[in-house]
Amino acid sequence: MCRKGRFNQCRHAILLGMQKDGLFATVADIPAMAAHDVTSLIQCEKDIRAFACVEPAGVAYVACENTQITGGDVVAIFGAGPIGVYCAMLAKIVFGAAEVHVIEPGAFRREFVKRWADKVYDVAEFFNQPPPTAIDVVIEASGALCNVNRIFRQVNAHGRVVLLARSGEPLVLDATDHMITNAISIIGSRGHLCGAFGNILALYKQGRIPLDVIVTSIVNGVTELQSLLQSTEKIATQNCKVLVKF
Repeated sequence: MCRKGRFNQCRHAILLGMQKDGLFATVADIPAMAAHDVTSLIQCEKDIRAFACVEPAGVAYVACENTQITGGDVVAIFGAGPIGVYCAMLAKIVFGAAEVHVIEPGAFRREFVKRWADKVYDVAEFFNQPPPTAIDVVIEASGALCNVNRIFRQVNAHGRVVLLARSGEPLVLDATDHMITNAISIIGSRGHLCGAFGNILALYKQGRIPLDVIVTSIVNGVTELQSLLQSTEKIATQNCKVLVKF
């Protein structure tokens, strides 16, 4: 896979900080090809917050690339967590989507994502009164895969559905005839390699995307982090992205 340039599908990938120790350190030892020099881009605390968010932005960028969003497309995004918000932001600002619709059950996140969406819905509202136009691209970033089945008959000819969130739920489709007749693609999208970080950093440098704006809280140190992790509902109901300052 790597020899074909498909680094996200490396059969021997080891994730630093998850499968191998090496993060939360003063010095992290990594291959040079995986490093990005952001020294010249850091002018203030805002920039440091922004670069702590490059990873989810990269995931969203790859998802938008995989769905081949172009000008004129109508995009529906399930989930307004950090990656869902970045998908909305990038689809609208960078990839040129004509309309972006975001479906999110949480009131805080619905309000938060409004600035990058043409319309925001809770789940029941969306399915009771969906957009009048067909959907060209569906981005599933919530983990509620049942919603893919519910929206599927509204997906346009040559529509694209990308699955991002891992929840363990099965994907069940009733409308397979609709899929075949209309040549609809379902794509799994993983990670952020293949150049996404460089593109995100360039967009930030140009002032195209405000990476730092998704940060809604910063907790200080291990004690505050422990408290937050003991009441994780605060993350979803009162925040978009939480950073920890050690």
